[in-house]
Amino acid sequence: MSDGQLALVGAADELARERFAPRAAHYDAEAEFPIENYADLREAGLLTLRVPAAYGGSGVDPLTFAMCILAVARGCPSTALTLTMHTNVLGSFVDGLGSAEQRRRYFAEAVESGKLFASLTSEPGVSARERFVLSTTFTPQDDGGYRVSGAKHFCSLADAADYFFVSGVLQGTGGGGDNILSAMIRSDMSGVRVTGEWDAVGMRATASHAVSFDTVAPHDAVFGPPGRLLSADWGSFSLGYAAVYLGIAEAAYNHIREYVTARTWTPGGDVMIDHPSTQQTVGQMGLSVQSGRLLLVDAALTDRGVDPTGAVLAVNRAKQYCAEVGARVTDAAMRLAGGGGLLKSSPLERLRRDALSGPVMPPSNDRCLETIGKLECGLSAVTIELS
Repeated sequence: MSDGQLALVGAADELARERFAPRAAHYDAEAEFPIENYADLREAGLLTLRVPAAYGGSGVDPLTFAMCILAVARGCPSTALTLTMHTNVLGSFVDGLGSAEQRRRYFAEAVESGKLFASLTSEPGVSARERFVLSTTFTPQDDGGYRVSGAKHFCSLADAADYFFVSGVLQGTGGGGDNILSAMIRSDMSGVRVTGEWDAVGMRATASHAVSFDTVAPHDAVFGPPGRLLSADWGSFSLGYAAVYLGIAEAAYNHIREYVTARTWTPGGDVMIDHPSTQQTVGQMGLSVQSGRLLLVDAALTDRGVDPTGAVLAVNRAKQYCAEVGARVTDAAMRLAGGGGLLKSSPLERLRRDALSGPVMPPSNDRCLETIGKLECGLSAVTIELS
């Protein structure tokens, strides 16, 4: 990594340690979007990680992106998860799917005005484990635009985003991947409403409320033609998710190492780390974290353009394993900490809850394993299907 890339990662790490971690408990308790954290990210230039340098962004490579997300996650997982989504809307959708005019317009909004972008795909009652079945409809209008009607849930950044990247099916076609359309819809447009409150066990500060739509997207906000979404780089989302849940594991691991090297079993007694069972547990946790790091780096360095199959395999390995490591390491840390780990004053209580969503977050870990198994045996595989 170059000095400039390392400087970005260093800035993310410093913010996570000095500002995000001290605020995390408050934002979690209130299920409130971390607006102060985003002001810091904006000032540090971290909101434009995936905006190309030609448009004023950092234009980072996948490894720098993953390391920045990993660093932020050690301080506040909700901030890291929403940052993953915002930056990937810009990198995977605007840059990957947009016209030249759309890239100029939306990159300028991100770089010059600090606008936030959210991707809304999942829908209540119709999204299966391996497939997003879209019921949101795009109805053609006389002026070339489309009336967008439907509802989405698990909409991270719902009450903070300035733009929603929304996908649905062309009205009257019966669905199917070739009939999917997407549009960038302003959150302040008439007919756009945040309709549901996010009250989850973990990742509470992602503000993942439900959002409904009955509005008209102008023609220049539509990312067409139909079916273009299928060519998007979805792997960058999974790479970011892997970094988030590995960051949770690293935060728990760092906390428990300090805990067991300072804590005694009884007043004046042996330090916890002097016991062989504690040493074994800490050793296993460290092995899991380091293994996750190696898989994350492998996924970041496997070039999708040169080896598309290898890239899909690598990112599925990283997402599956890092999500499991997040759950496993936080559980082990809680067991070592004992009853004190259950208290709201301990970061382990929040980290444990945040880690719970990793294995079920699309692509779910079961789906990742299926994809890995298929590719290992020479079969074709698609991790996420849209219809």
